[in-house]
Amino acid sequence: MIRALGQNTNNTKMLALIIANALVGLSGGLICQSQKYADIGMGTGAIVIGLAAIVIGEVLGRLLPGGLTKFGSRLAAAIVGSVVYFLIRAIVLQLGMDANDMKLLSAIIVALALCIPVVIEKHRLRRSYTRGDE
Repeated sequence: MIRALGQNTNNTKMLALIIANALVGLSGGLICQSQKYADIGMGTGAIVIGLAAIVIGEVLGRLLPGGLTKFGSRLAAAIVGSVVYFLIRAIVLQLGMDANDMKLLSAIIVALALCIPVVIEKHRLRRSYTRGDE
């Protein structure tokens, strides 16, 4: 619609992101002010946990022989991913890691889950190559 109105879409996207992030920051500040309390764990929301669960589920689903072709298998992969994510968090907390470092742990888990499929695919591709003289 923005393009149809003759406006620059990149500028409009940037403006929308600026306004959205400003409103998120303002709402977080207002919540802290009304509760008169702020904690590092207040920012861990359902979106981060959902992202981690979906990414882990996708990685685990790709490792299966059939892959993720149907909706049911994708839904099951997301559920298994969330269970695995919470198990990893519980194990790390049992090992004595500080609870304030859970955001870092979440970021590391998501980054590893994103890197593993790329590494596996490159390994499979490298194995599939044969020498030209054979």
